[in-house]
Amino acid sequence: MELKQELEIVQISIYCDIVMMLLKEHKTLSLIKLPVFSYLTKKENLIQNSVFRTSNTKEIVNKYLSLLSGDLDNFFISYEYILKAIHVLIENEVIEQKGIFISKKNKLDISDFVFKETDFAKKVIEKVKTMSDKQFMREVLSNV
Repeated sequence: MELKQELEIVQISIYCDIVMMLLKEHKTLSLIKLPVFSYLTKKENLIQNSVFRTSNTKEIVNKYLSLLSGDLDNFFISYEYILKAIHVLIENEVIEQKGIFISKKNKLDISDFVFKETDFAKKVIEKVKTMSDKQFMREVLSNV
């Protein structure tokens, strides 16, 4: 196996872990929002020090999405791996797609994930669930 293929497998497996963790916590996310939060979760875990606190209450979505600022190229590279991870999980019946929504299946009983979600990110995702995908993408694009 070529190194490029091995790296792709590693990236896909990382995003499988992140997608499962996000869906276990939030049950359902749209196909528009899930890749963005998957990427930001990985990025935030690699930084290992969240700059955001749960006490923040104003414009939390914009604050969190600011992690995308100047990182458009890396986000686009990762986007392909995230979609492949979602596809693998759907094909293996770990998660399911209903229209534009991705949700966990009942058998998703894993409790120990490599990647963790910060309390601030949880707060942001719950807030974003009330936004339309169109409005969310406007916010994403204004931050990259």
